[in-house]
Amino acid sequence: MRRLIIYSVFILAFNHAAQASEQKSPSVQNKQGNFFVFANLEFTLLHEFAHLLIDELKLPVFGMEEDAADRIAIIAMMNVRQNESAKEVIPWLFAVAGDWYTEWELKAGPEERIDYWDNHHLEIQRFHNIVCLIYGGNAELLNDLIDTELLPFERAMTCEDEYRQALHAVQWLKTNYGYKPGAEIDANKMTVIYKEPREGQNKIMFDLLQSSQMAEKLALRLSSRFQLPRPVRLEFHNCYANPDAYWNRLTASVTVCYELLEYFFKMAEYRQQHSQRACGIPSLRQYMGTYLRCAPGEEEAKKVN
Repeated sequence: MRRLIIYSVFILAFNHAAQASEQKSPSVQNKQGNFFVFANLEFTLLHEFAHLLIDELKLPVFGMEEDAADRIAIIAMMNVRQNESAKEVIPWLFAVAGDWYTEWELKAGPEERIDYWDNHHLEIQRFHNIVCLIYGGNAELLNDLIDTELLPFERAMTCEDEYRQALHAVQWLKTNYGYKPGAEIDANKMTVIYKEPREGQNKIMFDLLQSSQMAEKLALRLSSRFQLPRPVRLEFHNCYANPDAYWNRLTASVTVCYELLEYFFKMAEYRQQHSQRACGIPSLRQYMGTYLRCAPGEEEAKKVN
C-alpha cells in the first residue's frame, strides 16, 4: 500500500500544530487517537489481504488492482461490522477516509512533483472513492454530505451504484472462492508473527497490537472463509525507511511496519488539530464530532447550559 510520506513536510506541519502542548507518547494517547489508529490498521490489513487473494486465487481484475483492493477493504470493513449500528460503523469508515485526506493535505504543495504514472490513485482520489462508498451504503443517513467538499453533487449521483457494484463483487468472490458448505475448513492457513520490536515507540506499538488481537482476528477470518492454496504469514517488522505495508508473493507474506501505527497516531492528532472545516459539515459533526474534538455547536452549547 504505497504511502507517499514526505517526512520533512509532515514533521514540520505536525510540530507546528503541537507547539502549544507537549507531544504525548502513543502509550498515553486518548481514546480518539486509538480509534483512528485501529480503523486505519484494519483497512491496511484488509487492503493487503485483498492483494493476497487477487494474487493467490488468480482473481480476474478489471481496472487498477490498487483500486480494487481499496474497494474490497472498505466493503469488508462494512461486513465485519454488519451487526453494529451506523453510529459505530460510519465513524470507523470516515476515520480511514480522513487519513487519506490528511496525507494529501500534508503534501508539499503545487511545486511537488506528482507521479501520475503510478499504479496507486492520488491520495485525494482514494479519499473521494472511500467517501463515495460510505455514502453509497448509508445514503439515507448521510444526505447532507451531497454537494460538500467531501462529496460533490455529480459524484454523489453514482455512489449508490458504486457501492452496489463493489458489494456484488465481494459477494461473488465469497461465493466462488470461499469454503463451500460442509467443506473441511483449515483456519490456520495464515500465521501472525511479531518480530522483536525496537525499544521505544515500536515496543509501544507491539504491546498495543498484541493487546488488541486485531491481526489475529482478521487473519482467522480470512483463512476460515477462503481456501488459500498455501500457508501465508502476516508479519510485523521494524522498518528503517517509510512506514508501509505490502504483500510479497515470493515470501507468501504480508508485512506491516510497527512505525506505520505510530504514523497513524500522528496523523490522528494532526486531523484533530485541523478539524474546523470538517466540523462545519453536519454529518461529520454528528458522527465524528467526538473523535475530531469538534467545539460544541449552538444546540450542544444550549444543552450544556
